Amino acid sequence: MSDRTTISSATEVDLMQIVALHRLLDFAVSEALAGNVDDSVLEGTVILTRMVGRKVRRLADKLLVGESSGCD
Repeated sequence: MSDRTTISSATEVDLMQIVALHRLLDFAVSEALAGNVDDSVLEGTVILTRMVGRKVRRLADKLLVGESSGCD
């Protein structure tokens, strides 16, 4: 038997968006660590951090609701 999990296309899109946002965040932090710091880089880092956190929470909520409804 396989324990393969199937996700919806909307969940897949959310995952891809999280990955893309994380890559942008990684770039912004790398720029800041390299000394290329100005207000826009720091502001972008803060915004991206919040966006990634929001998307992860929303996706986790979707997945947890899906799991709990499937267990009944």
